[in-house]
Amino acid sequence: MRARLRIPAALRVLLVSGTAILAPAAPGAGVRSAAPHAPHGVASAARQTHGYRIGAYYFSGWSHAPNNNLTPLLTQRYPLAAPLSGWYDDSQRQVDQTLVQAAASGIDFFAFDWYDLARSPYPSDQTLNEGLHYYLRSTQRQRLNFCLTFVDQEPFLPRARDWPSLIALWLAYFRQSDYVRVNGKPLFIIFSPERMRTIFGSSRAVRAALTLLRARARAAGLPGVSIAVATTLTPHYNPGRIGQVLSEGYDLTTGYNYHGVGGEQDNVAVPYARLVQENEQMWDRVARHVPLPYIPVLTTGWDQRFSARELHRAIIYAGRTPAQFFCYRPAARRWLDQTAPRTPREKIVLLFAGNEIGEGGAIVPTKADGGAYAVALQLAFTPAQPPTC
Repeated sequence: MRARLRIPAALRVLLVSGTAILAPAAPGAGVRSAAPHAPHGVASAARQTHGYRIGAYYFSGWSHAPNNNLTPLLTQRYPLAAPLSGWYDDSQRQVDQTLVQAAASGIDFFAFDWYDLARSPYPSDQTLNEGLHYYLRSTQRQRLNFCLTFVDQEPFLPRARDWPSLIALWLAYFRQSDYVRVNGKPLFIIFSPERMRTIFGSSRAVRAALTLLRARARAAGLPGVSIAVATTLTPHYNPGRIGQVLSEGYDLTTGYNYHGVGGEQDNVAVPYARLVQENEQMWDRVARHVPLPYIPVLTTGWDQRFSARELHRAIIYAGRTPAQFFCYRPAARRWLDQTAPRTPREKIVLLFAGNEIGEGGAIVPTKADGGAYAVALQLAFTPAQPPTC
């Protein structure tokens, strides 16, 4: 991609070289731990980005406990991928620093991956909700809002009879003043519609489960819940899948990440520009063919060469640069403007991801880029008009 970036010259150098540092605010600046949270999750970041609300998925799988996310394959063969805050996110200090960096880049909220840990037999999985807990206790919490993404995949699938107790847990989060709302209701993202059918046995039972979630929320004094489901439509999708999703009663569609839908082969690198193209085509397909409001997802990168789990079947989009990333962001902004009737009025964009380092989709400042990707994100959404490339 040959880009002509209409941005200040000094920042153009930073984007191309990948050596921009997002510095935290001066001591005490913007830190108001005792101040009330903004009503209904409307943080200052949304005002800085002209009303666009930028969310980023947050995976809290980087802990000191033994796990297959942080392995020598990643830490030794790709040491420059190390975040500036350190490899681990299982301390209050590191999560605090991540919140400062994310807010500086224009991110409005984290969508925390949430797991039902009771079903997993692996001790290392027990830390997967830690990032959320550190966020809730953080002195930097007022900088970012939050919502939950229910990751319904093995080995975290609850039993259908566990659903009411899970609802009780989630309601405690939904009541928080900095919890993100869509159409006035707490936003709850479900990772997989297929696994919801596995849990409950049928689309009809899924609909009943979602109805119960909304009813319990209303009984708790909330206006209900806006339930979004990650929906992927490949170029040759089965139209019956759309009917299933509609019958189950979701309010919105979105995604988690989009990759491998263009015929990519395992361990064969393709250009990053192809990932961008596939994502933009996905936005059009889902918004056009699923008659529900759609929250677009920007897969900021995908490269599994340093994932121990996926090493032998890695999908690789190579050659991502801050300049290419910068050009990708305004495309999403323009897409939201052009398709406003098919998207929520809150103008939300979701990023994959804040910190998915092992899958090549992180924008957290690292030793390799020094924060250039975070700067690129900020520059794409803070001008009054979307930049052009």
